[in-house]
Amino acid sequence: MLDLVVERMLAGNVYAFMLVFARIGATFTLLPGFGDAYVPMRVRLLLAIAISVVVVPVVAPTLPPLPSSGLALGMLVMAESFVGFFIGSISRILLAALDVAGMIVSMQTGLAAAMMFNPALATQGTLVGVLLTNLGIVLLFVTDLHHLLILAVVDSYGVFAPGAGLPLQDFGRAIVAFVGESFSVGARMAAPFLIVGLMFNVGLGVLQKLMPQIQIFFLAMSSQIALGLVMLMITLSAAMMFWLAYLEAGLTGLLGAR
Repeated sequence: MLDLVVERMLAGNVYAFMLVFARIGATFTLLPGFGDAYVPMRVRLLLAIAISVVVVPVVAPTLPPLPSSGLALGMLVMAESFVGFFIGSISRILLAALDVAGMIVSMQTGLAAAMMFNPALATQGTLVGVLLTNLGIVLLFVTDLHHLLILAVVDSYGVFAPGAGLPLQDFGRAIVAFVGESFSVGARMAAPFLIVGLMFNVGLGVLQKLMPQIQIFFLAMSSQIALGLVMLMITLSAAMMFWLAYLEAGLTGLLGAR
């Protein structure tokens, strides 16, 4: 009798850990700073396992009972993994606002052709976009907002209850809304460059009409780059603070993190 009780307890604990790890492990593959390409796979795995072990006793009462069939168990694990990928994707979309802002700034400062590998997004990006993206990840840890990312994953059990079905339509609406807001935030971060760049190019166009024999746009390239770098130095801190506020509001608004 005692052996049967112990066996059931072990089966319940393994089942609870497996469900929690499915969601947290999937989330950690995409979370900024945790799921980036330069973070070793073993480090991500150990972090996910450690946090899952801590979270299991907290969320165990909210988990559904152990399914009687393997197919039902597999579907439940897949659903939990899908929720984890959704949360990680939202955090990546929030980070993408920095790349959008960097692309706009690069276009307005004449640095759009200068490309380099962005380790945070694992793809090519502009110089300013790489700077803003990596600076954003550094600030994410310096300001302890990475705790909010982890807390949002834990609090997601109060929003997306395991075994309650996936609100796929709500997921789709949320993705569309966050993508649109991300582009909007990136454009607002680069708004000073859009205004100054428009005025600068209009002035160059007038000069080109007055002196058509001189290549004004070619001669003014160095001035355009210098002006853009000075503006970046002036507006960088305010833009990053604006993005941090957007990141915090996005996570708390989606998942109700405390």
